[in-house]
Amino acid sequence: MNVLLRRPRQATVPVGEFVASRLESRLSREATGSFVLKVSATFLSLIQGLILARWLGAAGYGAFTYALSWIALLGIPAVLGLQQLLIRDTAAYLARSAWGSINGLLRWANRTVLIVSLSIAFLAAGAAVLLTEESDQILITFGLALFILPLTSLTTLRQAAMQGLQHVVVSQLPDMLIRPTLFIALLGGAHLFLGAGLIAPWAMGLYVAAASVALVFGTHMLRRTLPRAAAEAPPEYDTRTWVKSALPLLFIGGMFVVYERTSILLLGTIKGAELVGLYTVAFRVAQLVTFALSAVNVALGPDVSSLHAQGRTRQLQRVVTGFAWVNLLWSLSVSAVLIVFGHWILLLFGEEFALAQTALTILSVGQLMNGAMGSASLLLVMTGHERDAAVGLGISAVLNIILNALLIPRWGLEGAAVATASSMIAWNLLLAVLVYIRLRIHSTILGTVNSLGQP
Repeated sequence: MNVLLRRPRQATVPVGEFVASRLESRLSREATGSFVLKVSATFLSLIQGLILARWLGAAGYGAFTYALSWIALLGIPAVLGLQQLLIRDTAAYLARSAWGSINGLLRWANRTVLIVSLSIAFLAAGAAVLLTEESDQILITFGLALFILPLTSLTTLRQAAMQGLQHVVVSQLPDMLIRPTLFIALLGGAHLFLGAGLIAPWAMGLYVAAASVALVFGTHMLRRTLPRAAAEAPPEYDTRTWVKSALPLLFIGGMFVVYERTSILLLGTIKGAELVGLYTVAFRVAQLVTFALSAVNVALGPDVSSLHAQGRTRQLQRVVTGFAWVNLLWSLSVSAVLIVFGHWILLLFGEEFALAQTALTILSVGQLMNGAMGSASLLLVMTGHERDAAVGLGISAVLNIILNALLIPRWGLEGAAVATASSMIAWNLLLAVLVYIRLRIHSTILGTVNSLGQP
């Protein structure tokens, strides 16, 4: 009799732990899938950079990356911050089965971004012709790159919508796998026909073709993952709310790109395309230090918002701390390899790129701090403290611009690296402190201690 009375108590005990375990298991699968894709994309990016650096040379590769840097910068106003809005609101509408709102948001976002991105491309083309005195190769390469702006902007929207629909891993395939793989294949084919005649404008034309295929593939995938009820529901629009929410997210996205591209743009303006090529290789190699963090953030974002809204602080701390350990161990390992073996790694891109060894060491230290601070920016944005994230990123971006303007004329390549690493360290320390002040959560491994004392 006593045994029978105890059974109901035993059945109810593990319910909370079971829910937590299911969440963490799903997050682990999504993070693992994103990590694998990130590894693949990074490997493809390195191969792409290696091919372009060897076949185009430092000057040609500099012209190519200089043009893409401008496209990344112009992509900020082109997308209008709607990618984060799509992730957040699509997930919310999905939970409420608000099919008409999903349909309306997708239609409105696509129309708006298409019109804005085309307008920016036309204005940029006119400005380039009238105001710049660049070489023909740089100008033609930039002109071709402008075709990429609407293509990548619309692809970004499709990725964001699929993430909001809980297809996190699948959403990343067009940008991380399809486009770079096809671009490398097209480069190989062009090299067979052109040999040493491959130049930056030809390479950019092939990039446009690869981006077009990625957009078509992303559109097809979104149609397959979009619930039929959402596709068939009459669209419902809440334009005022969407615009109001997108503005701060637009600023944050802008600060990220400004921060990443300032050194490239100022190097190209002050020192020329050759140093841009050297710096770009060093910066991309150094990003290996934090690609585990990038993979984690893709999977973690929506669930941070959910756990915070439910007041499940201890579980949120546990999840964040677990991923913080992964980020730190990865960052330490990779940065050590890059610092010790950087010279030989850079030689893979060509003998002239070994000149970027000091810059690679400096950037690796900055990225190590980035990885060690964990998902600080993501935690602020997903818990309603996007203004704090915007302030932190704004301060870092301004500091980055000032340091680049002061150090590049004196130290060139190494000056750009010092400016980027210094502002990166300042930014991450500031955001980590803000996370603890606002949420009483450690974004770093210090959460191991913090979680023990939480109720």
